[in-house]
Amino acid sequence: MTRMLFVVGVTLMSLAAAPQQQGVNPFAQAMVDFKHRVGEYMKLRDEITRKVPEVKETGNPAKISAREKAVGEAIATARVNAKPGDIFGADMVGYFKQILAEDWKSRSPADRKALFNELPRGVQIRINQAYPSTLPLVSVPPNLLAMLPMLPETLEYRLIDRYMLLRDRDANLVIDVLSNVLPQRDR
Repeated sequence: MTRMLFVVGVTLMSLAAAPQQQGVNPFAQAMVDFKHRVGEYMKLRDEITRKVPEVKETGNPAKISAREKAVGEAIATARVNAKPGDIFGADMVGYFKQILAEDWKSRSPADRKALFNELPRGVQIRINQAYPSTLPLVSVPPNLLAMLPMLPETLEYRLIDRYMLLRDRDANLVIDVLSNVLPQRDR
């Protein structure tokens, strides 16, 4: 048995000392980094949500809304210095834009127009802002969603005007924004 461990140890040492055969796939690395940033946000979010008391009486919309607002405000306070792209990441912006452009090209003119018709013009969206209750929750079409990286259940992508958002559903909070990801709508 000692002999076998020695051989395995030499093999592991040889592998550790061997130079890498190939470079890292840039998209794969960007995806790993994106998942890491999402994971870091989720850790922060979990710490904060544990401190805000749960709503015992789910039949009372005012209490549910108050908790949602408290969680959102606590997250925004903890992320006061957050900037656009902090979670999406500069390394993923090009990939997200490419995915959205390909999806856009596959849509009929009627589908393209419908996306913008649901939204008021001139919407301004910022990080740490509650998702405006006056805006519809425009869902990302299923075929586009299938091309985007998967998110934890409590996060979702949203398309608003020319923005792509990451939204924390339970806190109703915009946690990241990519701007100018869709073409301008026809006037």
